[in-house]
Amino acid sequence: MIIILIIGCQKEKISFSDNASDVFYVENEGAAMRVLVQGNTASKTFILIIHGGPGAGAFFYDTKYVTKKIESNYALVYWDQRNAGASQGANNGGNLHLNVMVNDLKKVITVLKFRYGQDMSLFLLGHSFGGMIAADFVTSSDNQYMIKGLINVDGSHNYPLNDTLTREKLLSVGQYEVSQNRNIDKWTPILNYCEAHKGNFSFEESQQLEIYSTDAENYIDSIKHINIVSQVLRYMISDKYPLTAMLTNLIYSEDSNFNKELAVTQFSTSLSKVTIPVLLLWGKYDFTCPVALGEDFFNRISSTDKSMVISSKSGHYMILQDKDFFCNEINAFVQTHR
Repeated sequence: MIIILIIGCQKEKISFSDNASDVFYVENEGAAMRVLVQGNTASKTFILIIHGGPGAGAFFYDTKYVTKKIESNYALVYWDQRNAGASQGANNGGNLHLNVMVNDLKKVITVLKFRYGQDMSLFLLGHSFGGMIAADFVTSSDNQYMIKGLINVDGSHNYPLNDTLTREKLLSVGQYEVSQNRNIDKWTPILNYCEAHKGNFSFEESQQLEIYSTDAENYIDSIKHINIVSQVLRYMISDKYPLTAMLTNLIYSEDSNFNKELAVTQFSTSLSKVTIPVLLLWGKYDFTCPVALGEDFFNRISSTDKSMVISSKSGHYMILQDKDFFCNEINAFVQTHR
C-alpha cells in the first residue's frame, strides 16, 4: 500500500513555504487518514501531533494562537487517526488496536519523509491518549530513531497506574478544597466514590474515574475552565470538518473491546529503551493524567537529554489553558534539537 501512495506522490509537486497548507490522505489497513501539514515547511522542521481520544481529532489543536506562535517557525502535522476526525474508511472495528495505530503512525512518517525529504527534522507530540501511541512507538523496534525528539503533553503510558493516580489526585485535592469550603457539594460525591473504590478497578470504575477527573477541573478556580463541546464545534467549523464523518468516527471509536484492551495496557516496563531527547509538559491540575504519571515516564526513560516542566495554570488542556507556556516550551525544545 505504501508503494501505491509513493507513486501517487510522484505526480504531485510539493511546495515549501513559510505558510503552507497541504491536505492528503494516508491509507493503511482499511483506513484513509486525513493529514494536514500547515505552517513553515521551508524550515524543514515538522511537529507531528498525536491527538487524544480515541476518536477525537487533530483539529482541536489547530488554534489561531498555535498558528501564530509555532507554525510561523515550523510546520505542524495534524494527523487524524483511524476512526477519528475527518478520516475515512469502514468502521475498522477489527483493526482498532494500538499496534495497528502505531503502524499507521509509521506510514504517516514514511509519507511525510517522502514528500518533504529524508533530511527533514521530525518531532512527535503526544497528548492524552496520544501519549499511549507515542509510548508504544518509541519503545518498539528502532522507531525512536525516525524522529529527533518526543514531546509528551499530559499523555498516558500506563492506564492501570493512571487510574490509581487519578484516584489519589482526586482525593488529595478534593479533601483540600473541602477543607477550604470550596465547592463542597461538588467534591463530596467524588470523594465518596474514591473512598469506596480503592483499587483493582473494573472497566466501569475506570470510566467513572475519568468522568470525575474531567469534572474536577471545573471545581478549581485558579485554572481556565474548558467547555470541550464548544471547543470541538468551534475548531471543527473553522477547519470545515465533515460533521457526519466526525460523529460516526467518534461512535465507532467507543468500541468497548478496544477500550477494554487499553485499560490494561502499560509501557512503564519498556520505557528504559527510550534514549532520544524528551520534553514533558504537564498541568498541575490535571486529574485525567496526573503529574505523578509524567514523573513515572520521566524517571523510567534512559534519555540523558530530558526535562519536565509543569504549568501552574492548567489542567489536562494546556494548549488552551496556558497557551504561552505551551508554545514557548515547544519552540525552545524544537529549536535546540532540530
